[in-house]
Amino acid sequence: MVRSLTASFVFAVASVVAAVSPVAHAQSAGAVTPAKAAAIEAAIKDLSMQWSTAILTKDTTILERIWAPDFTYVEPSGERFTKADGIAALASGKDQPTLSEATSIDVRAYGGGTVAVDIGDYRETGKDKDGKPYDRRSRFTNVWVFDDGAWRCVSAHASVLQPKR
Repeated sequence: MVRSLTASFVFAVASVVAAVSPVAHAQSAGAVTPAKAAAIEAAIKDLSMQWSTAILTKDTTILERIWAPDFTYVEPSGERFTKADGIAALASGKDQPTLSEATSIDVRAYGGGTVAVDIGDYRETGKDKDGKPYDRRSRFTNVWVFDDGAWRCVSAHASVLQPKR
């Protein structure tokens, strides 16, 4: 009886170890060291600042560089646009922004440091095509991939933030 309980216990422990081992290995294979995570965070935050600058100065070359060829953006309305659509809209846009800033950016790295997700707040103020002032605030989520020696945004989404009361 004791032998059968011991054998059952050993079998149960071996089964758990065998089941958990691939999961633990998969998690450690994609782990990012604290130093690498800090470097990725700095790089992604810098790219977010460049993106804000592109909106403010209407510099499409910045977006050409940091948006991946298959980039897709989902607007707060649910509409989607591609890299080409977004660059064309920036180039032809009639809004005159006076402030474009990304703040409160949190960055997480995955896949051994080849994928990053950032979440932050965006604010843009200025005058619209009719000369009326605007103050737009949103919260964004961006997905970045490190490919061919550079970070590029592959997907982005924004939700409108309601004014604080």
